[in-house]
Amino acid sequence: MQRPEPEEALTTIARTQQTVRRAVLRWTLAPSLAVWGLVWLVGYPASLVLTGDALTLLWIGLVTLGLAVSFGTQLVAARRLRSPQGRRIGLSWAVASGYLVLWASLLFPRDPELASFVLVTAIMAGYVLYGIWITRFMAVLGLFVTAVAVVGLLLGPVPFALSVGLLGGGALVTGSLWLWWSSRDDAR
Repeated sequence: MQRPEPEEALTTIARTQQTVRRAVLRWTLAPSLAVWGLVWLVGYPASLVLTGDALTLLWIGLVTLGLAVSFGTQLVAARRLRSPQGRRIGLSWAVASGYLVLWASLLFPRDPELASFVLVTAIMAGYVLYGIWITRFMAVLGLFVTAVAVVGLLLGPVPFALSVGLLGGGALVTGSLWLWWSSRDDAR
């Protein structure tokens, strides 16, 4: 048997790393993006027509669904793949989620629109950071949704709800489909 050249071995390692990364994105990140996109597509426009307890219950249900899917897919992935980087990313999102709950509990009673803006942009900051470390696609997605949220906030409550709900949520769903589709060859 002939020994492979070092360049060939490094190329094979790089291809394998890319294949594994794309598979992880397909099975963990794509479902999370899809569910959060649907949460935003339903929740933000609904906030224009619902009030009081109905709106609160809707958001509690939607956020619970989003968290269940996000953390569920991460737990399944963590059992299949043992990665120090994956654990750190998961722990980072858990810590960030705790801070988001803190900020929401303090801001929502005073200014729901500003609270929503802070939450959306804080989550998008996480996407941009994820994009720096894992895949540039997430940085682009995070920056796009941040821009949508800023423009919406500047235009007022109704444009904010519609832009974040339709454009932001739609971008998350589209992003999940792109991640799923772009890694389909690696799944075979």
